[in-house]
Amino acid sequence: MSDEVVHAVFEPSEARLLVSSSHTQLLVESPILVSALSNIFPYLLFIDNFLEIITWTNEDPYQNFLIVVCYSILVLYWDFLKYWVLPFLVVLLFTSIVWRADSVIYDSKFGERPTVEEVLSALHNITVRFELFFRPAKNLHFSSKNYYKMALGTLAITPLHVFVLQNLLTPRSFAWIIGTVFLTFHSPWAFSIRRLIWRSIYTRIFAHQLTGLDIRLSRRKADTGFRERAASSPCVTAPATDVEEDSQKVQHQAKINNFSILRKVIVSPTQLKQTVRFDILENERRWLGLGWTKLLYPGERSSFCYMDSMLAAPNPHQDEFEFPVFENDLYTYSWQWMDDEWKIDAEFNKNRSKEGWVFYDSNWEMPKYEDGFSRYTRSRKWMRRAILLIDKQSEVLDG
Repeated sequence: MSDEVVHAVFEPSEARLLVSSSHTQLLVESPILVSALSNIFPYLLFIDNFLEIITWTNEDPYQNFLIVVCYSILVLYWDFLKYWVLPFLVVLLFTSIVWRADSVIYDSKFGERPTVEEVLSALHNITVRFELFFRPAKNLHFSSKNYYKMALGTLAITPLHVFVLQNLLTPRSFAWIIGTVFLTFHSPWAFSIRRLIWRSIYTRIFAHQLTGLDIRLSRRKADTGFRERAASSPCVTAPATDVEEDSQKVQHQAKINNFSILRKVIVSPTQLKQTVRFDILENERRWLGLGWTKLLYPGERSSFCYMDSMLAAPNPHQDEFEFPVFENDLYTYSWQWMDDEWKIDAEFNKNRSKEGWVFYDSNWEMPKYEDGFSRYTRSRKWMRRAILLIDKQSEVLDG
């Protein structure tokens, strides 16, 4: 066994990319570019100094600590400070900002001119610090689906927020907590605490049950369960003399467009008859105050979709179903329904209920056959068989 010591990583790795001086010798031949970089250098330093305080990447962490202490005193003792100390603090803050900006601009214009390497180093540090600042948002895939999730989540916790402000916390205490968390969010100790807490599986399960978001370590693509089930569903090419369907002997399933071929029979040298089945999923989502509805996110599957392709399908109960049309002049296709109506596939939910629903989390994963607190979506399968007669003016082989 190796004696090598393994250390846990509790600090952001992006902070190591910060540099104090550039070691790359860059040659800029354009005088206009050099002049532009020199002119914006004071503002780059000002932005860099602001970001290093927010991201706790400065050399002196006590500056951040003093800022947090001053903010806490200002918020918690606002009733006293707003009459006596607030005017002095406003003047002090304004003069310090103006003095710092003027000193940087004066040094850059009348002192030693910044080199191209120094300007590029400042740009590099700003880029890295912006990456550190927006690191928590990297794990969120910003799409229309997630925007709806965040908006609905905000509306859902609004009653809790009102209850907390009216009964547990005062607005002043709430403002102090929010401001302190914002100012210390990127500190090394806060980052380490979050990493340690998130290592607990119970914390992740609680967050998943509370929000319904896909925040567990094991992430699977949506609709994987449907596709794996469809790929493993057996079906066989029956012999030419067999005209009866036997679902227990099915071993192979041929997929053409949005239906599955169950059986092939050669009627004549120029005609081939196929028994096919259309599988349509009915999808619903649970909304707060509305219950189960067919109102789904714009970026996800439709309320009715084909099982194999997940493409939008017509409502089998309302719309007139249109059979597929093949662009081929050599064949003639004739369709006829074999079943009188659409039926629920009882095998889809293992005969657990007559309604045929299978319940999932918010991302159509983790299927279960019973409704529960963490079930936000559900699907059931409708199926109907049809006869497809393919006619050709030459010999037809059962391929």
